[in-house]
Amino acid sequence: MAKTGSVSSDPRSRLKWDIFLSFQRNTRHSFTERLYEALIKEQVRVWNGDAERGSHEEAMEGSVVFVVVLSLDYAKSHWCLEELAKLCDLESSLGHRILPIFYGVDPWHFRRPSPFEEDFEELSKRFGEEEIQRWRKAMTLVGNISGFVLRYDSNDIFICTK
Repeated sequence: MAKTGSVSSDPRSRLKWDIFLSFQRNTRHSFTERLYEALIKEQVRVWNGDAERGSHEEAMEGSVVFVVVLSLDYAKSHWCLEELAKLCDLESSLGHRILPIFYGVDPWHFRRPSPFEEDFEELSKRFGEEEIQRWRKAMTLVGNISGFVLRYDSNDIFICTK
């Protein structure tokens, strides 16, 4: 006989998404799209930014894990940097996890954002120093998280869910 009114300890039962997929648009129609399709095939609930599937903030808060695909053009987008900073804030406040995928870049690029200096100089023309420092801090934090390094693009992505 099943218990009524019991609360599951499985975090998936409380959250709408398994994965919040964050990426820079230059990877959308290559690696990120194949990753998304492979995860969906394995019945993983993935939010990838489709507007009709709910608000951005709700998707972040309603996800178990944040998978961030980091590329060399990542710091060119203030939207990506702001999203990364929010994900870092949520990781510390809600206990969510960030899993970085370094796509065509090394993690050290994000630990010491010197490869991104030109991007930050350009962004500093439109945004304040406080925002720039917040974004730099988020990049450094994510650069220090163990993740996956992909040096080349492959058409095959295999997901092992067991």
